[in-house]
Amino acid sequence: MLEDFSPKLLSVSLLTKENVPPVRRSYGRRISGDWELELIVDGTGEIITDGQSLKTVPGRLFIRRPQMELEGYSPYYSYFIVFRDDTQSLGEVSFPLFLDHMEYLLEEFKILRKNFIQPDTVSALELKGALFRILAAVLRSQKQGTPLPIRQSEQYIREHLSEEISVSRLAEKAGYSLNHYTRLFKEALGQTPVDFIRSCRVRKACERLEETDDTMEKIAQDCGFSNLSYFFRAFKTVQHQTPGQYRQTVRFYSPQTR
Repeated sequence: MLEDFSPKLLSVSLLTKENVPPVRRSYGRRISGDWELELIVDGTGEIITDGQSLKTVPGRLFIRRPQMELEGYSPYYSYFIVFRDDTQSLGEVSFPLFLDHMEYLLEEFKILRKNFIQPDTVSALELKGALFRILAAVLRSQKQGTPLPIRQSEQYIREHLSEEISVSRLAEKAGYSLNHYTRLFKEALGQTPVDFIRSCRVRKACERLEETDDTMEKIAQDCGFSNLSYFFRAFKTVQHQTPGQYRQTVRFYSPQTR
């Protein structure tokens, strides 16, 4: 029973650009020994879990039971915690491999890291509280479904990235006021509609930069950016590097060049 749940936090790690391998390098195969939660902060890598390949999308929270077979491929940056459940309270709970749009838990992971590496007299309470809040959010997210109008908006956005997308029009089609629609959208997907559209366009641009030799102008146009200047600003905001730097890095470390 969850009432008896008493986890023991074993480690808290932070993967950054300073301590991860270059693009498309393996972190190594391993078997999870305890429960693990990994919140992806940034990057475009991949994690293979029990033979299933999953992209490391920002805001994606990976949930791992003991004895899972794992292999990660850079580059992705994350907060990563390991804990033990000696009471086996989580054994009967059905968890997905991941949950999306969990960016709002970032502060809880920061609390865990700070109190784990710099403990003080109240850190034990801070650690337990943050871990309980994260797990409660995971269980709650499994029960709460995204409203149908928001799911329809998400699908429309992904299918029309090359076109002009009006958030006001999306709200109107969903049957909500703009303010109410924006609030529901952020609650469901973890981003405002404007930020979500920008992130989707940048991810599409990343694919084009990896897979084609198209000019920056063509990629910007095909991904729905109104001009090249905005494309560069948006890309750097999301990816923390310019499109040219991204393409150069990906090409240099691609399997074909190694």
